[in-house]
Amino acid sequence: MILSPRIALASALILGAHGAAAQEPKLPTPNAQPKQAQMTIEATTLVILIRGAIMALQQANQTGNYSVLRDLGTPVFRERFDQTGLAMAFANLRARKVNLSPALVIAPNLSKNPGLDKNGELVLVGDFLTQPLRIHFELAYLQLDGLWRLSGIAVDALPPANAGQASAAPETPRAAQAGSGSVAKKRAEVRP
Repeated sequence: MILSPRIALASALILGAHGAAAQEPKLPTPNAQPKQAQMTIEATTLVILIRGAIMALQQANQTGNYSVLRDLGTPVFRERFDQTGLAMAFANLRARKVNLSPALVIAPNLSKNPGLDKNGELVLVGDFLTQPLRIHFELAYLQLDGLWRLSGIAVDALPPANAGQASAAPETPRAAQAGSGSVAKKRAEVRP
């Protein structure tokens, strides 16, 4: 397949120097007909949404300033979580000095197909196969005025053997959750 220089340049800028194929999220194989709540969204858009949220959290944890992460959210998210609330939600990640920046160069693996839940939120669940800990994420977005705004975020760093158990982990009370609670578990702690 021959790409025009314009498309190739855009792909290189968006996806980085590792190549487009290696940077697209790995979606689960569909086994039956799609559910009503599923939707079609470009892989590039998914990668940008996931990496944007993870990097905003990384920078917030590094600086202690959660204003940008908060401002990426929906109005309900911003009302529910001030900077102090977000800092408390992600205190365990920050205290353990978990580095989330490898998410910039590793493709996310989605553990279920992206889709809209009953409340119209785009739900993205998966992980980055980083070492020594996997970065597990559960993100929810609402589209407002043509932009995807964060409505829920949960991020863990888990040992590879336990990464599959992330969905069964108990909920942390101070996790960053707003809106309808469509993201399965809201937590911001690192499990050894």
